[in-house]
Amino acid sequence: TTIIVSLFCFLHAYTKNFKLVVYGLAAIAILLFGGIFISSMVQKVYVEPNEFNLEKEYLERNIQHTLYAYDLADVKVRDFPVSYNLSAQDLSNNEVTIENVRLWDWRPLLPTNRQLQLFRTYYDFVDVDVDRYTIDGKLRQLMVSPRELDQNQLDDKAKTWINKHFVFTHGYGAVVSPVNRVSPEGLPELFVQDIPPKSVHENLAITQPGIYFGEEAHEYVVINTKSKEFDYPLGNENVFATYGGKDGVPLSSMLRRAIYGIKFSSLNLFVSGAITKESKILLNRNVKERASIIAPFLQYDSDPYIVISEGKLFWMMDAYTTSRSFPYSESVSGINYIRNAVKVVVDAYDGTISFYIVDDKDPIIQNYAKIFPGLFKSMNEMPGSLKEHIRYPEDMMRIQSTIYGTYHMKDVQVFYNKEDSWRTSKEIYDSSEVEMRPYFVIMKLPGDKEEGFYLITPYIPRGKDNMIAWFTAYSDPEQYGTLEVFELSKQELVYGPMQIEARINQDTEISQQLTLWNQQGSEVIRGNLLVIPIEQSFIYIEPIYLKS
Repeated sequence: TTIIVSLFCFLHAYTKNFKLVVYGLAAIAILLFGGIFISSMVQKVYVEPNEFNLEKEYLERNIQHTLYAYDLADVKVRDFPVSYNLSAQDLSNNEVTIENVRLWDWRPLLPTNRQLQLFRTYYDFVDVDVDRYTIDGKLRQLMVSPRELDQNQLDDKAKTWINKHFVFTHGYGAVVSPVNRVSPEGLPELFVQDIPPKSVHENLAITQPGIYFGEEAHEYVVINTKSKEFDYPLGNENVFATYGGKDGVPLSSMLRRAIYGIKFSSLNLFVSGAITKESKILLNRNVKERASIIAPFLQYDSDPYIVISEGKLFWMMDAYTTSRSFPYSESVSGINYIRNAVKVVVDAYDGTISFYIVDDKDPIIQNYAKIFPGLFKSMNEMPGSLKEHIRYPEDMMRIQSTIYGTYHMKDVQVFYNKEDSWRTSKEIYDSSEVEMRPYFVIMKLPGDKEEGFYLITPYIPRGKDNMIAWFTAYSDPEQYGTLEVFELSKQELVYGPMQIEARINQDTEISQQLTLWNQQGSEVIRGNLLVIPIEQSFIYIEPIYLKS
């Protein structure tokens, strides 16, 4: 109809028959509003009285395709009968779990590390990441924070072009602390500290502490110049070093210097007398930007984390294959298909980057591997000292837990009625109600003989605060990516996180103590509430911090 009306409008210039145009526009209006009226009547008279039977086939497809698209089709489901009879023997049998209960929340730990371990204003701790290491033969959960260089924190008079690009080029070392150890002064006990880094355990020793590539590195730097390259402060003096890594583009000719001078709009790169034939320029030093330039078709996790391996520092980062066009699948944040397909490893010193395929069943990454045959490596090629630090990504679990909260209802009738929807809980942080994030735990799952490293999310029913299930993902290499959901009884009350927060508030002894601390210049910070399964019970742990 619109094509015919368009033709009438075109012919009007020659025929001067205005009625054809008016009739055509009227026909479009009638069809438009008539179509809306008819479709609404069909919905009300025909579909609504028999909606479930008419849509059942499509709901089944939606459930099946959504579970597959978010890698939830093979989730193992087990019952978790809560017995409420946790004994001292149970705690003794789960000693490794108890020894690794995380009492330090990364949010107050980050500013604490900044106060204790920065030493100079131009250093910064951007993040604190949870990982596990084997210390003295025992699996220990540790918190690791790399000490990066933030050139924006230089004194205004020191923000010269030479200092930003030739002298202050890299961060230095990391701070490592156990998740549950506190000094007599209430401060974190440090396993790795100071500059140069000192370690109390041999396998945490850092022999190559320079961080030329990181989360904070955005500017290009030039190394092997006539200017001394700052390494680290030592008393009232500074120690200088020469970069010995593989990365860097040689500035061995005036032509190259001119090209990069134009690229960065810097005449200094072309005329500086400090640049020699041995000088090299380091580019794309931010690890996320570096990875996305090489493989822009992947989506990258929001949280790269640092790993200490054989004396060197490496960044590890998760990458995802995604799609917006998977048929019948529910959309979340603009995508309706996702796989944690790749692990990215970046050497913090020389920038060497490797892409390891962790999900070789993903059809998208299989095709990318064929298109770029030299880019991806098998997970079997990852060094064992790095492989033992892979973690299931929090971003992935957030998306999966959101989807599974609805799509665990595989019965079409139950799904249609949405009568058993789950959601993630909230908790109290500081004094505000916030969304509860997935958290890492070292523990034994029911029936297992040894502890593993897991990412956990508790579930509560929609509109309620009691806990109904908990969702866990394996991080250990042997069973990496295995997902399990432990369902709780619907006939018995199991306290959810906000109910425990309420019980803390209602306890007169605790509330009086918190009120006493929360005055005269002190501030009480309530940390991350952890729900930890042990045997057939739960323990709930919430750390409390005092901020002066």
